[in-house]
Amino acid sequence: MLKAKKIFLVIAVFTMILAVSVQVSAAGGKKLVVGYVVNFMSHEWYQNICNGAKDRAGELGVDLRIADANQDISKQIAAAENFITQKVDILVLTPVDAKALGPIVKQAIKAGIPVITESNVVEGANTYVGISNEVGGRKAGEWFVKYAKEKGISPKILIVGLPNFDDCRQRVAGFKEALASSGIKYEIAQEVDGQGLKEKALAVSQDALTAHPDVNVIFGINDDSTTGGMAAYKAAGLDESKLTAIGFGFEGAVGQGALLSGGPYKAALAMFPNFVGVGLVDAAVAIAKGEKVPARYETPTTVIDAGNFNTFYTKSGDKYAMKYDAIRALMKK
Repeated sequence: MLKAKKIFLVIAVFTMILAVSVQVSAAGGKKLVVGYVVNFMSHEWYQNICNGAKDRAGELGVDLRIADANQDISKQIAAAENFITQKVDILVLTPVDAKALGPIVKQAIKAGIPVITESNVVEGANTYVGISNEVGGRKAGEWFVKYAKEKGISPKILIVGLPNFDDCRQRVAGFKEALASSGIKYEIAQEVDGQGLKEKALAVSQDALTAHPDVNVIFGINDDSTTGGMAAYKAAGLDESKLTAIGFGFEGAVGQGALLSGGPYKAALAMFPNFVGVGLVDAAVAIAKGEKVPARYETPTTVIDAGNFNTFYTKSGDKYAMKYDAIRALMKK
């Protein structure tokens, strides 16, 4: 009985040491405090980034504090200044306006607070966590070129973009690069600004399709842009069997539902938002431990279609959960 108690005591002590060592390794002797000012918490993409970051923070014993800028640069600056005043250990920003955040980054660095950005690079920050948007656009374009050749499609393309953001401009640029280098004949009928929101994308796409009813391809810079364009196509009474839609982001339920419906939405460049959230916390921990972090802490992407969906997602209740091991494997390729 005494021996059993000793064994239990040893196990308990070991468990306590392990828990402390995780916290020390993550925060250099104290609990790491990370302040994250997210761009637009109402959007599914940012919700999933935050969910992934919260899960990872819980695993590593990190105190993650989140503020929502709600697409307002003045709110983002105020929230960032508040975190600097709180003396957080790491400041994370998803910029509303990358250029406007330069002074905040300088202020944080001057206060001894490293800065991580997501979605857009901000000069002076320690690292950027996220994808290469131009490369992602090329991947989406290359997938479409192959699909168009297989299906004998003569593409007349509507691009639903968001030109106000550099990362979204890069997605379109990469997609165009793939088309231009492919040798196929294609026409970009029109580019519209859907502002990344389904209702806006629907409205501007309706006007574009009135002018160009022969459009048979829609490329959107996020799921809402693509599905908004698809909704406009349907509302116009056009033949959906002739439409091919390609998304970007694959943020969550919107993209998953569109892809699995068997309709025009054939593929999307998946950015794995939850995994980006994990990357934000991992980068923060690495910086806090004094490790060398690359200027671009790139997270993996791949094109998801009906053929490989189950490789990266598994059914979890009425939702789909990411298979993190499969996503991590992409980083080794």
